[in-house]
Amino acid sequence: MSLENHSVNKLSLCWGSLDGVAYPEFLSAASEAGFESVTLNSALYRQATASGLSDTDIRASLRDQGLQVSGIDPLFNWLPGSVVLDGSDPISVCTQVSMEEVFHLAHVAETDLVNAPLGLATASSEQEIVDGFGILCEKAKSESLRVSLEFMPFNQVPDLETALRIVEQAGYSNGGIMVDCWHLHRGGGMADDLLEIPGNRIFAMQIDDALSEPLPDIIEETMNQRLPPGDGCIDLAQVVRNLRSIGAAVYVDVEVFNDSLRALPAVQRARRLYDATAAVLDQA
Repeated sequence: MSLENHSVNKLSLCWGSLDGVAYPEFLSAASEAGFESVTLNSALYRQATASGLSDTDIRASLRDQGLQVSGIDPLFNWLPGSVVLDGSDPISVCTQVSMEEVFHLAHVAETDLVNAPLGLATASSEQEIVDGFGILCEKAKSESLRVSLEFMPFNQVPDLETALRIVEQAGYSNGGIMVDCWHLHRGGGMADDLLEIPGNRIFAMQIDDALSEPLPDIIEETMNQRLPPGDGCIDLAQVVRNLRSIGAAVYVDVEVFNDSLRALPAVQRARRLYDATAAVLDQA
């Protein structure tokens, strides 16, 4: 699915915003709330196939709900020493799957984008990350796929500047950057930092908001206390304006890990996030 001429305005619901919701309910909630697309992960794929759905059935279920897939997120195991978690939650399952399984899901979902955070891997040097990302891009290129590198303030790719340096040194046109607004903010970045990035290097964005005062535990905050767009302190409208001004061709993927929202029914959660994000886009 090409986004070469795409504007920053098409809303996609990240699986993380409805984590814990079964595959059919996730799709129906996203569609009913008004989203045009979703992200998928390997945990949802395994769940769907375990329930008896074939790859053809999965494509049909997306079409039936009027949904496209903006990307597969995440692909963790692309560096030597990647950590595998022993658990059945979505994040743990995603550490257990192979690169080939993630690429296969991208083809099933008819998307050309895979998001690749560093995950829990610890590299010996930045050059090892550059080399690993280059190998990943080469393998993805053979599958006609693009790969976005997601920076996170608590690992060895902590900010936008580092992500750009790694992507450019790797030297593949199918390698780009995922900009998560929460990670940008908590990593000390600002909306105007995006103006220094070539638009064609930004492949994806995730929109979410942040508490005005960070919690002591950054992992607890990122996994459980992100806020719906417009509820926090990030200038999200300016982020969107700047992405548009540099010509970034991305979906607006709504990714809000939030304990309070988890208490709501899936459709109510999805509608809350759709309305909040639409208001930010209107402001932008």
